[in-house]
Amino acid sequence: MLPLFFHSLFSVCVLSVSVVATETVVGVAGQVVKLPCRLEEARQGGVEVCWGRGEPSPFTCHNTLINAAGDQVTYRRSHRFSVSSSTAALSISGSQFSDAGFYHCRVQLPGLFNDPTSTVHLIIIRRMLTSLPLFSLSYSHRCAPRL
Repeated sequence: MLPLFFHSLFSVCVLSVSVVATETVVGVAGQVVKLPCRLEEARQGGVEVCWGRGEPSPFTCHNTLINAAGDQVTYRRSHRFSVSSSTAALSISGSQFSDAGFYHCRVQLPGLFNDPTSTVHLIIIRRMLTSLPLFSLSYSHRCAPRL
């Protein structure tokens, strides 16, 4: 009986392991930053998609920022967060340095251990100021009359 229990436990653990690729997005402080959700399931109409902050949980959306199904937003932590109904991309308006870190997009499907997750690493940089040239080169050429 005990070997059967360990076999069942091992099977569940193996089934719940998935490969997670992390994409990096660089955003500019104060601007709108868009984080892509690279899941085919997220583009299907009517599926529930959530965005969370930090490490994804195998059971639910962790540290949820926004939860939506199509055009219907069922939870939003802040007005700064919005999600595209067609691509499930997360938009963060007025990005701040504190927004830097890991985010995850999760499509919530019926059943256990089958919710696909996509992870994005966000880096926020300062806005580059346009600067004037350090020097200016002027050239003038005079033609002397030939004699």
